[in-house]
Order: sequence, then C-alpha cells, then structure tokens
Amino acid sequence: MKRFSRCLTAAILLSLGSLCAQAELVDGIAATVGPEVILHSELVMEIAPFLRNLQQSATSDEEFNRQAQGELRKALDEAVNVKILLREALLAGLEIQEDAVEERIAEIKKRFATEAEFLKEMEKAGETMSDFRQRIRKQILAMSMAVRKRRQFEKEAQVSETEMAQYYKENEKKFAHPERASLRRIFLAAGTDPQERTQAKARLEEVRKQIDAGADFAELAKTYSTGPEAPQGGLMGWVTKDGLVPNLSDVAFSLPEGGVSSPLETEGGVVLLKVEKKEPAGTIALDEARKQIEPELRAKFAEEKYKKWIGELRKRSRVRIFLS
Repeated sequence: MKRFSRCLTAAILLSLGSLCAQAELVDGIAATVGPEVILHSELVMEIAPFLRNLQQSATSDEEFNRQAQGELRKALDEAVNVKILLREALLAGLEIQEDAVEERIAEIKKRFATEAEFLKEMEKAGETMSDFRQRIRKQILAMSMAVRKRRQFEKEAQVSETEMAQYYKENEKKFAHPERASLRRIFLAAGTDPQERTQAKARLEEVRKQIDAGADFAELAKTYSTGPEAPQGGLMGWVTKDGLVPNLSDVAFSLPEGGVSSPLETEGGVVLLKVEKKEPAGTIALDEARKQIEPELRAKFAEEKYKKWIGELRKRSRVRIFLS
C-alpha cells in the first residue's frame, strides 16, 4: 500500500497549521461563531484518525488532497453547528450524564492504535485530557439538542392521506416484495456438543407434541424459547427465502399456512418454525405500506425544518470562516 510522506500531509493541511520543515503545529483561528472561536487544533484532533487511514488507502496525491480537504470542511461545518447547538442546549436547560461522556471518549480512543498514540495526537493539538473531556461534553450536549429539535419537528408534521397515497404511487416499486412468509419460532440455544444438541431436540419434540395436542404455539414460545422474539410469542415477522439459512428456508416455504416444522438444527441451536401466513410475490397494499410511509414523510418534513432552523441560527450567529 502506498504511504504518503509526512511532508505531503503537512503541505495539504497547511491551513491547519502543520509545518513540515519545522514539524510543529502552529495554531490559529479556523472560524468564529459570534465571539467564540474554532481553532485549527480542534479540527486536527477530529480528523487525525481519518488522515492516518487515508495515507494508507489513497492511490494518488490528488485523491489524498481531495479527500483530506473534504474531511476538513466537514469537520469545520460540524464544529460551527456544535457551537450554535450548544448555545441552544444551554438555553433549553439540557443536561447529560457523565457516563455518556466517558462512553464517547472510549469510542474515540478506539480510532487510535494505542493509548499512547491518542495522547500524542492530543498533545499535538495542544489539549489536556480535561480540555478534551470538556469538548466532548459540549459536543454531546449539542447533538442532544439536534435530536430533540428533530423529534419536535417530527411531532409537528401533519401527514395527510393524500400525501401518503401520492408517495405510494410514486414509489410503488419500493413496496414490491418477493414470495414471503410470516413466521414464529421456538428456539433453544445449543452449542456444538452432540449430547447438548440431542437434549435440545428432545425438548422440542416434547413441545411439538403439545402443539399437536392443541397448545398455542405463541404461548409455548413465551415459555420455552430463548430467542430474542420470545416475549412476542416467537413472532419473527415477514421473511423471504433468502432471509433464512437454506435448511430453514426450504422447510418454511414448503409448509402450508398454520404448519409447524419438526425440530431443525441451526448453527446456534435447535428451532421449531410455524408458518402464520404466506404470500406470493407482489406489492404491499397501501393500508400496510402506510405504516412505513408515514414515519418516512415525518422524518423528511423534520429534516427540512431542521435544516431551515439551523440555517437561520447560523445567519444570526455571525459565522465567519477563515480557511481558504
């Protein structure tokens, strides 16, 4: 893999203050939001892991240059929004748990090969651990404000039947589906030990006898299944042939509606399947599609309102950009 020189990295990111000849960071102001400043060093810290990976993956100087500048601009735009959203969060009285800060710091550290590398990059950016933790706290507060505002706009959205019908008509292909089946399952986890698997199959054979005698599959799933869908009576919902491993798919799509399989082995254990309903390939009706369409339209409305809201805040915040 091609590795770009340190000098090339510095030349491309000269606006960040990297001087190859001196091998040191000269900090400066990248942007201002009202009286507040965004420093070059803050952006350096944000994009450092990306640049290290890019040095390994970029196939030419031009590609490296283009992607590095794009990431820099993206980091700057996010930093401006954080300043604005933080102010709104403080005005709204938002608070965050310290656990959230520590979790975010742990996630960021994973981007670096070692703890020492992380600390070295932080030192280059001129930050102490206390400074860094405070900056992360502010970022989380800002993002919490963004989420809160989007949710507010989603609730405010008024989605009419006409709009949903129009969306359905314009996106009919999106609601097409292949042959599918609605399934329930009773799953017993079992390792690779043959005796453990034999015991699991025997337990499911007994469960199958209860089903044959008239017991309700969903109630038995709540009692016996160790799968994550057990509280919902083992309901897996709609699946397609390629949505299951081959041995389960072959059985599920050969059973009639209401049919229950014999115990079937999977990589993680043993399972009983019940076919609730089957449908040939076709298109979801509008009544069913509505459950998908409405939240999508609400989210679209919220995103448009959010962009307008944050744009107005940026105008009022006297944002000035100093990067060329």
